[in-house]
Amino acid sequence: MIKNIFLLIFSFHILYADLTDFDTRQIALQDIKKVVQNEESIARAYEQYILDKYDIPSSISVLFTATGDYLGVKTDFLSSIQDFDTKFTSFSLNNDSLSYALKNTLSNDSALKELYEGNTFRKKTYFRNNKIYFILEDAFAKHLYNLIKQETQGLLNPCVSTSSGKSCIYNNHVYVKPTYTSGIITDFLLNYHIDKFKTGPIIITSNTAYHITKTEFNSIPKGALLYDTTGAKYVKTTLGIEALK
Repeated sequence: MIKNIFLLIFSFHILYADLTDFDTRQIALQDIKKVVQNEESIARAYEQYILDKYDIPSSISVLFTATGDYLGVKTDFLSSIQDFDTKFTSFSLNNDSLSYALKNTLSNDSALKELYEGNTFRKKTYFRNNKIYFILEDAFAKHLYNLIKQETQGLLNPCVSTSSGKSCIYNNHVYVKPTYTSGIITDFLLNYHIDKFKTGPIIITSNTAYHITKTEFNSIPKGALLYDTTGAKYVKTTLGIEALK
């Protein structure tokens, strides 16, 4: 890794020696790497926040905490980058993306721009349409994200009978689109214990048409064991929800 970075720095020097000195380009290279690493940290914190709160962070400020649960204190987060404000824009969160970080000082340099937008230092983020997007790796986080986006709010916790049809949590169980009778949940699309989402068992509606038409079923992990409300057994495959005999 160190060797590759050295070769990259050296190639920058050869190509752009007439534009700036080697030390300046090396500093720019390292600063871009640090900014991308910070964006990667934000992506990890974003995913963990969804898993902890069953909600999408409303702004980046909620990820900066004195306890260090997510990103720690903002001043510490940026302290490794000198003159941050002159070269980069402040991190701004909008749904599932971050604002583009490079200011013209760096983005006007095609090689540095390509390094920032490329995947050299990226694993949980990617560049598209002038923004930096997150990659959710955890299957449960992906599922929660899809539910939250449909609800346009975090999952209710606990479930409330006056909010019929709103996905919610009760006794560590997630109820997807529940309906109530006399204040008691009597129907739903999905119901599972939080710790069992990836493997099952997951209880699903017996309405098989919904297995095909409702997008909530798309994010169930392949191989998860499912039972419908009549006791029929299913498994999630690459083809969808398949009945077992």
